[in-house]
Amino acid sequence: MDVSPFDRGLLMVYTLLMTAFSVLLLLIVSGWWQQPLYFLWESPYATDWQLYLVIFIAVILVAGLRLLWVSLTRRHAGRAVVHDYMLGQVRISLLAIENLVKKVVYQIHGIKEVKPRVVQGPKGIGLHIKAIVAPDISIPDVSREIQRRVQDYISETTGITVNDIKIIVENISTTRPRVE
Repeated sequence: MDVSPFDRGLLMVYTLLMTAFSVLLLLIVSGWWQQPLYFLWESPYATDWQLYLVIFIAVILVAGLRLLWVSLTRRHAGRAVVHDYMLGQVRISLLAIENLVKKVVYQIHGIKEVKPRVVQGPKGIGLHIKAIVAPDISIPDVSREIQRRVQDYISETTGITVNDIKIIVENISTTRPRVE
């Protein structure tokens, strides 16, 4: 799932505020103005609810720090498949492979919409292709045709062998073409 920069920024601001709030709350509950935090565990005046509250706030603090880390690190959207040749490397982005899949699948009769996703597994790369098809086609035949054409086209154009192609028919198109 791709997260927009706005959402990442919003997550970062939220986690910064919640982390600062939980640190402040942790200091207040532990009685930082009267005694150090480690002394709270040994204090005869500390109540059970105070100790549980400190543990709960500490857990929220750790979760906030983890979310802050996630909001600051970038997802590798530009991942690529690498070919090493004598003169250097050739990198083909996963987005480029997905666009090649779209190109070849849209040429097949009966395909209304396609959403490919490249997945990298232990055996190499695979494809999950979600499609919306016309109601008047044979889904098994079209699925085999998609698999065959995509495998051949990706192999010819990029030199990459696709090990697994899963077809998911999300829907059957019910819209009728307009007659003018």
